[in-house]
This record gives sequence, C-alpha cells and structure tokens, in this order.
Amino acid sequence: MDYTPYANLQALPDFSAFQFSSTGTAGTVVRQVRFSGQKDGRIYHLDLRDLPAGKKGEPAFLTDNGDMDHVMTTVMQIIEIYTERYPRRTIRLKGNTSQKAQLFRAALDKHLPILCPLFLIELEEKLPLPDSDRNLDAIAFLLKRKPIPYLTFHTFQTIWTGQSRLFGKKVKIELEKGIRIGVALPAV
Repeated sequence: MDYTPYANLQALPDFSAFQFSSTGTAGTVVRQVRFSGQKDGRIYHLDLRDLPAGKKGEPAFLTDNGDMDHVMTTVMQIIEIYTERYPRRTIRLKGNTSQKAQLFRAALDKHLPILCPLFLIELEEKLPLPDSDRNLDAIAFLLKRKPIPYLTFHTFQTIWTGQSRLFGKKVKIELEKGIRIGVALPAV
C-alpha cells in the first residue's frame, strides 16, 4: 500500500482546522478537517467535510471524487501533525453519517500497521450491545499518541514544516496569515 497524502495542506495557527484540495473524477474539491473539544478537554472529535465551492458557509457532505484513499491518508497525516502539537489529546473518529463511519473504519484498517507504532487505538461504544444488535456505525475509534522520547518546539510562523513519521515525507502547511497576539500556554 503506497497512498500518498495530499501535499497542499493549510491550517489555522492553533491547528484546529486544516484544509486541502482533492483532485479526482468530480474535479477539485476542497476538504476540511476540524478538531473540536469534548468531555474533559482531553478528547477531540475529528470532523471531515467538503467546503462549499465559491462561498463561505457550513461545510457540506463528502463528494465521491474517486480519491478517498488519498484523502484518508491525508487525514491520518493530519492526525499525526495535530497530535505532535498536542500529544496529550485523544482524537475521536466517529462518522456522523454511515459513509463517514465506513471511511474511518476502512482508513484505520488500511493504515493500522503504520499507526500502531505511534498511536494507541481503542474502541468507544455508547452502550454495550449483544453482537447481533451491534451497529458498527455507533462505534468510535480513539487515537492517543504514544509517548515519544523527544521534544518538539513550536514558534509562531506562517509556514509549518515537519517530517511525517507515518509516511516518511516532509510536510509543509500554510497557516492562516492573520496575526494573533496572546500568551503561550502549555499544550493540553
């Protein structure tokens, strides 16, 4: 399996949202990955959506562009980048539609050999159900970065560069160009 993540990543300075262009049978589609905090501030839900073409607004559902393997490989790389910045945060993958739930399951299955050295992966179910009543779409996956014995330093910048340990490639992300002033707090 040699899926290459898309290289045209853009992100907000706090990495709460990423976007990239997907090219395929439906043309060019701008995809967005957002992280939103839940529960005690340690679990962050990942949301993957398409951005509407030509206007600002709420993201739409996912377009079948024939490149979902590349899209999901890019999502896995975004999770790696996000958890490098916030190593104590757990990422929750649960589709809000059957399509997204199936995509997350398939992506984790395909990427399991490269994810396991870097992440602890657990299942989260709302209610324990007998096997015959179990709905696979109700399952969420939790990805927690394993402790790594090295330090990373992050400074304010408009371009973030790094090295993907999952895919062995250099990553360059264009950050939002607006200037924000604030106090730097320890990562949660």
